[in-house]
Amino acid sequence: MGLIYDRPDLAALTLTRLAAEEAEGPGTMERRMRDYLGDLGHRNGTAYLELVAITLARAHFKSLDDLARATGADAMGLLDVAEIESLESLDYSN
Repeated sequence: MGLIYDRPDLAALTLTRLAAEEAEGPGTMERRMRDYLGDLGHRNGTAYLELVAITLARAHFKSLDDLARATGADAMGLLDVAEIESLESLDYSN
């Protein structure tokens, strides 16, 4: 990808773009995301990957907060719903 994407905010955007492409149909994009993260981790270390994860979490919450403001919903309520849905979708059979 190049060193310009070694900034956590730009790396997070690149991962988001890959996830958007994956939304069209899962498959090879996850491999591309793993390769991208592996490359970033190799060049910058695991502490850098932690910064990317923090950046993604902040961006995710900002999106929820923006949605809440636009719809009159409560951002924490939206987060609660997303968390409950994720927990309910867990498969404990493995």
